[in-house]
Amino acid sequence: MNPFQRKRRERLRQHPEIWRSLFSNPGEDTLSTVREYLAEQSVVNLAPWLFPVLPLWEQEACEGNELIAHIIRQLETSRLSPLPSENALLRPALQRIRILATTPGLFPFSVEHIQKDLAKFLESAELLADLPELEVVAFSREELFPLRRDLVNFYLPPLSRRYVLQLFHSERQEAILSLLAHVAKNYPVLGTCRQAYALMLSLEKSEVWSRNPFCLRLLANRFWEFYAADTTYAEGV
Repeated sequence: MNPFQRKRRERLRQHPEIWRSLFSNPGEDTLSTVREYLAEQSVVNLAPWLFPVLPLWEQEACEGNELIAHIIRQLETSRLSPLPSENALLRPALQRIRILATTPGLFPFSVEHIQKDLAKFLESAELLADLPELEVVAFSREELFPLRRDLVNFYLPPLSRRYVLQLFHSERQEAILSLLAHVAKNYPVLGTCRQAYALMLSLEKSEVWSRNPFCLRLLANRFWEFYAADTTYAEGV
């Protein structure tokens, strides 16, 4: 560590409010400071400075500020708060912002407008599961087989919902959120763009993936594709 880096680390230790300025005006200095700071410790307490800037970062991500994504990638390497509850709130928000920042295109609508009236834009949003852009979301025959009775009857009991939550593991969540971000920024129909972003907001908590109508429609679509190709797939139901 050179003298400049030692001096900066000491300043951060003595004046942690410096993070407010760094995060409020994200730039190359923010990125280098975060990288150096996190390299020395796996658990930090940056939550007090991160929560207030999330709306700003989200707006800049929607406008294509990829530097935000680089900063978040560094932040994602560490626990950002000693409190598990704060980490649980920060992680999905940062993930969504990172994905939005790295997705080409610009939002043709007001982000704040969607956030303030989320329920309105989620009406019938599950139909986005039928878009060709979402056809790449794959589930194997083996994964869906335990759900065949539930999907035929259009009802998922609590035990099945726990299984569904396992199907939407972190890698699959990342892929689906990336597809929704692409739709939000590039789809030619404005209403669909808004709904795609609304879905991203609605999927912020991991536990909702097992009961979100959009997610369940994704499962149902793949199940009926298997059934159409082989009607014996659901035998015994």
